[in-house]
Amino acid sequence: MRNKIFKVSLIFGISAAMIVPCFTNAVSSSARTLGELKAELAAYKKKVNDNEASQTKTKNEINAAKNTISKAESEIQINQKRIEEAKKEIEQLNIEIAQTEEEIKNLIRSYEVMSGDNNYLEYIFGASSISDFIIRYSISEQLASYNDGLITSYENNIDENERLKKELAAREIELNNKIAEKEKAITSLNNQLSEFVEDAQDLRQQVKDIEASIKSYENSGCKDSDLLTACVNLVTDTGFTRPLKKGIRTSNFGYRTHPVTGQTNKFHTGIDIGGNAEGTNVYSIANGKVGMISQPAPGKKQCGGKMVYIYHSINGQLFTSTYMHLLNINVKVGQAVTAETVIGTVGGGSKTQSWESCSTGPHLHLSLAKGWYGSTYVSYSKWVANLVDPGLRQYTNIPGYGQYFYSRTW
Repeated sequence: MRNKIFKVSLIFGISAAMIVPCFTNAVSSSARTLGELKAELAAYKKKVNDNEASQTKTKNEINAAKNTISKAESEIQINQKRIEEAKKEIEQLNIEIAQTEEEIKNLIRSYEVMSGDNNYLEYIFGASSISDFIIRYSISEQLASYNDGLITSYENNIDENERLKKELAAREIELNNKIAEKEKAITSLNNQLSEFVEDAQDLRQQVKDIEASIKSYENSGCKDSDLLTACVNLVTDTGFTRPLKKGIRTSNFGYRTHPVTGQTNKFHTGIDIGGNAEGTNVYSIANGKVGMISQPAPGKKQCGGKMVYIYHSINGQLFTSTYMHLLNINVKVGQAVTAETVIGTVGGGSKTQSWESCSTGPHLHLSLAKGWYGSTYVSYSKWVANLVDPGLRQYTNIPGYGQYFYSRTW
């Protein structure tokens, strides 16, 4: 027997910075007429443009940080090569200094006279004449002075190379710190970038889906001053049924670890129902009208794949049910549906991989939100704020995680 819907006001809200469900007491529905819906869409399109500009700016900052890292790594490699060259030069200079010292000792033994040795004097006083004496003395002094200067020059080169080694080593530490800083910045920027990108679908595609919904209103004769509830003109209902004849709950509503990306504390906007092969019929969970249909652009993938949004009026309260990861879609925007209408078939498996970006196997993702998403409000964030757990007893009463059901009713 189909369950009567309870009057509850628990809905999920979000903070400005991130999606954080919390309890509130009002359904976020701003647009009442078609004209107000168009105005809200125009304002939202500006936000989308701002979002895309933020994404571009963040991507540019990431690329700049990567370029800085690349330059720093190249400089480190060059510096390391210079350090090795300096080490080799120091080793060669040490050898040359040792050789020069030996030559000085063998040629003029200049240091022996400093220690009182007579060999140096014997060389000078062995001159055959006064002119020879002066020449020998002068040559000895010049050789000693020259070789002392040569040693000093070598030692200065060693000191300079040692200074260069220390300078390059300090620069390498500085560059490694810069690399670590930029890598941290890249991580932060990537996190920031992911916050700019909405989870369920590409924002630009979302705008197109809402524009298609507005076009459907206009094609049905709805004027800007007309109330949206009158434009939709759907068959009301008193409760919900399940979207499948059988299945097993494979993921709950709320925070979880993302099964594809591995990201922790990722908000899941509905419940997943497995246990059915691709191509299994998916039914609307109540009487209503198709409000939006979202499909990936040709050649592109979309998280959620093919989706159908259906508007409901349950005991006077507005709801939007969403069916994601569909293999086929059997309805059109503006089409009236009942709880027996097959709106599409189960996808999410190998047959949808060409357009599906975040499914691990055949299943149906079912979301349920207060208000009409794409009609009484257009913001994805508002949709998330108005989400409820569709598996609760007052809605579809789908058994808990890991449990099977074998009927659309209970």
